[in-house]
Amino acid sequence: MTEMFLDGLARRGHVPWLEHEHGRLRLEVVFGECVRQWTVIFDDGDIAVSQDESDADGVLRADHVLFDRAVCGEENTLAAWLRGEISYTGSIELLAELGRLFPGPPGQKGPRKVGDKGRQTG
Repeated sequence: MTEMFLDGLARRGHVPWLEHEHGRLRLEVVFGECVRQWTVIFDDGDIAVSQDESDADGVLRADHVLFDRAVCGEENTLAAWLRGEISYTGSIELLAELGRLFPGPPGQKGPRKVGDKGRQTG
């Protein structure tokens, strides 16, 4: 699932709601003894994915099972980080931007609506 998500992300190109966002987020996805790396680059709404090992503004390391659940909308990476289930160093904004690219929870009907003072409404 992770590879399919990242391939799709690389083909996606421009994401309007991420305009004015910049940074490089390295993903380190653990498959047993093997670690696969990808870098997601945010540049004024343009999204690119590479497998180079250049410098990054943030590094997320997660087990492939957890990351697969995230790319399916079944897990929230920010919540998993707060629970200590993934490691993350770097700009918290990059982790939030990555989360905005994942689908919503399975069975979600339409967009989530946010009411006054940030409270979620039906």
